[in-house]
Amino acid sequence: MPSAPRASTSVIVAGIFAILTGALVTLFSVATLILSSSARFARSSPFPAFMLPVLIFFWIFLLLCGLFLSAVGIQVIRLRNWARISLLVIAGLMLFFGVMGIVVIFVTVFISAPADRRVSRGLLAAILAFIYGIPTAISVWWLILFTRRSVVAQFHDFAALQPPRAPSTMSVFNNPECPLAVRIIGWYLGSFIVVIPFIPFLPSSIPAMYFGKVFFGPAALGVYVFNFALISIPGLGLLLLKRWSYPLTIASQLLACSNAMYTMSSPSYEANVRAVFEKMNLPNFLSNTDQMLHYSRYFNLIGLLVPMAVVVTLLVSRRKFYQAADRAAQASLPTTPTPSK
Repeated sequence: MPSAPRASTSVIVAGIFAILTGALVTLFSVATLILSSSARFARSSPFPAFMLPVLIFFWIFLLLCGLFLSAVGIQVIRLRNWARISLLVIAGLMLFFGVMGIVVIFVTVFISAPADRRVSRGLLAAILAFIYGIPTAISVWWLILFTRRSVVAQFHDFAALQPPRAPSTMSVFNNPECPLAVRIIGWYLGSFIVVIPFIPFLPSSIPAMYFGKVFFGPAALGVYVFNFALISIPGLGLLLLKRWSYPLTIASQLLACSNAMYTMSSPSYEANVRAVFEKMNLPNFLSNTDQMLHYSRYFNLIGLLVPMAVVVTLLVSRRKFYQAADRAAQASLPTTPTPSK
């Protein structure tokens, strides 16, 4: 009987690094939750009172992400293929937000006027670039490592030696018949469904901007529910190999791009953002508001990279996805019993 393959040193190191990173994120989130829940923090906080529940929700979400990352690191060492895919998704998100953060930092530091002239621009840029550069470097490392053929083969060899098991919820959403690129997109988009149950608990002062219009109260919550549902439901459909999910995913991503482009190009963009700050009682929340409003248009353009990348990836994987969807549809058809003679 052949022995089960073991993870290589590079995979073990990456898994341990994921475990430690998740543990640090978890500890930091717990410490911040304890601090933000104290009465002293509520009295001295620079944020309005209605923002505290939002911040607490954010740190709880970050806490869950840290726990998930540690669990993924453990399963990567155990050569579970779903963990490899999960780490690829996490690495892609880290790369996007890291690069976007670095771009925003350098534009803000070197183009706009500094908030505190006593701080050197070069020193501030170096510190912030280091903070954002670490997750960017880690994400590039994981993306390169876990897409190498020799590393992928380790996970596939381990899966091939496992005895057949009854399909589980995890296997349904990690169907090997689905192209890997589509599975990554499906996991990314489908994960937004966990946000929907928390939307009704958002403060009514949280606004929503949709095609140049600003919504508050129940209308804003409805916009958020609609957007997250329109993103997550097609993502789950991609994982389930449903043909309808392919055009719906492309349509939802193009709608998101159209919304962002229309909102940013609207002549009332800056007036709408100012109205949002005033409604939220944040007229002085940002220093150099005029400059930030001007550059925020360009910062938002960076956010279009994700939906455009999703559309391009789906177009490239179109044939493979439809072939897999057709096979899944044929397999789900009831078999007609052969009449006995």
